[in-house]
Amino acid sequence: MQRVAVVCDESVSVHELISTWLPQPFALSPWATWTLFSLIRHRQRQAFVAEIVRDRLGVRLEHLAQHGYGAHPPDKGYGVVPGLADWDYNLHGRGCCVTNRLSGVEIDVDFFEDTSDWFEPFFYQCYLSTLKTPEIWEKRLMELHPQFSDQGPPFETVELALAELQEAAFLESHSERPSIFKLAFDERALSNQMTWFETVSEDSLPLIRLAVVIGDWPMVCDLQTAEYVEVTVSEAAQQVIALREQKLISLFAEENRQKVALKGLQEINSVFLDEYITTILKQGTPAVVTVLELLLKRNDKTWCPLIHEFYQQFKPARSEDEFPSPHIWGQCLEFLFRHQYSFPEAAEVFSNVHQHCLGEAVVLALEYRPSQALKLFRAALRSEIPNNRMIAAAVLALVDQPWSHQELLDAFRESDEPDQTAECRSALLETQCSQAHQVVLDWQTRHPFQRESDEWMTFEEMSIQSLPVYLQWEMDELRERILPLRNVILPEFENE
Repeated sequence: MQRVAVVCDESVSVHELISTWLPQPFALSPWATWTLFSLIRHRQRQAFVAEIVRDRLGVRLEHLAQHGYGAHPPDKGYGVVPGLADWDYNLHGRGCCVTNRLSGVEIDVDFFEDTSDWFEPFFYQCYLSTLKTPEIWEKRLMELHPQFSDQGPPFETVELALAELQEAAFLESHSERPSIFKLAFDERALSNQMTWFETVSEDSLPLIRLAVVIGDWPMVCDLQTAEYVEVTVSEAAQQVIALREQKLISLFAEENRQKVALKGLQEINSVFLDEYITTILKQGTPAVVTVLELLLKRNDKTWCPLIHEFYQQFKPARSEDEFPSPHIWGQCLEFLFRHQYSFPEAAEVFSNVHQHCLGEAVVLALEYRPSQALKLFRAALRSEIPNNRMIAAAVLALVDQPWSHQELLDAFRESDEPDQTAECRSALLETQCSQAHQVVLDWQTRHPFQRESDEWMTFEEMSIQSLPVYLQWEMDELRERILPLRNVILPEFENE
C-alpha cells in the first residue's frame, strides 16, 4: 500500500499520476481495496465497543470471550451506556452491540481472547446497512454495492471482497473459527495516510488522485467531468468492470454461489443478468428467491409469463427432506397480482391455501383480495405453524383498527396455552388499544411465566420470552406494505 503515499505529493499532477499508474495494475480490485480501507477504520470502531465493555460496563474481555452469558452483569445486559447517553448497549453471548440513539449506527462485536480485532462478516455487513451519512471509505463502498435486497444479509457481496483480501494475505482467519478474520498486517502507516484524505474529503481532487493509484478507474471517470476523461482511462474503467463480470460469471457455475453472483451482476448492470435470471426460473435452483426479489424491485411486467410458468411447477411444501418455502409462493403471486396478470389459477388462489402458506396469504389477500382476507386471518392466527401466527399477528398489529383488535382478541381468548397465545398477546400490546392492553395484562397476571428450571431455559421458554422482539422485527419487515392498507375495510365490517 506504499502507492497511497504518492497521492499526498500534490506536486505531481493527476495527468502524471495517470501516466505512471495506468500501465501498472493494482494488486486488488476496487471492491477489495475500499473494503480494506473500511476495515481499518472499523477496527477502531470495534475498539470503541471494547472500551465500553471493559471500562464502562466492568466486564473483562477475556472473561466474556470464554464464558459468554456467564460473564454478563447479574442485573441486566442491556441499557444506556454509562456516561455515553447517545449510545445503547446490548450484551449477547460473547459479544456486545452498541447503537447510536441519534444516527441508528450499529456496531456489533464478538470477542475472542481479550481483543476486539476479529471481524464477524455479518456484523460488519449490518454496520454498513445502518449508515446514513457514511465516511469517504464506506461511501465509495456503498457506491460499489448498490442495494436492492430486503432479504438476507445486507451487503452480502462484500463477502467477495473479504475472500479476495484473504487470498492476498491482507486478512487472516481465526484458527478455530475460519469464518471470522482480522487484519494480517500493521495498518498504522496506512491509517495515518487515510487520515489526510478524511481532512480533505470535501474536495474531489484528492479522491481522484487516490482512485488513480489504486486502480479504481470507474471512480476516476465518475469524478472527472466528461471532457477531461482520457480515452485510456475510460477503457481502463471498462476493463475493471469486465474483470468483475468475468469473476461473477465463474461464480455462477457453483450452485451455492449463484445468489451472490446474481447480486454482483446486478450491481454492475451486467448484460448477462437477464440470461441468468431466465435460467434460474426455468431450473428452479435455490437462487430463485434472489431472482424474485430482484424482479419485484425492477417491477417489469414482461417477466410475468415466466414467473407464472415457474409458479405452476413450484410446490411450497417441497419434498420431505426440504424446508417449506412459502415465501417463494408469495413472491410469485405478489408479482403477478401487482401487474394484474391474468392466469387461470388466480380466482382459486385463496380458496385452498396450503397450510405452510397461510402467513403469506393474509398479506396478499389484504392487498389484492380483501373479500377473502378474513377467513385467512382466522386460519393463520389459529395455525399450528408459528410463522403463520407471527405474520398474521404482525399484520393485524400494524392495521391497528377496531376489527383487527377484535380478531386478535377472539383468537387470544380461545386458549390458555402460553405458546398458542404469545403472538396475539404481543400484537395486542403493540396496538393503540388500551382496553386490549388491559386484557393481556390481566391474562398475564393470572398466568405468570414460570420456568421449569432455575439453571437453564428450555427452547420453548426462550422462544416465548423472545417473541415480542421477533414480532417487532416482523412488523418492521411488513410496515411498508401494510401501512397503506390500514383503511381497507373488509366486506364483513362495512356496516360497522
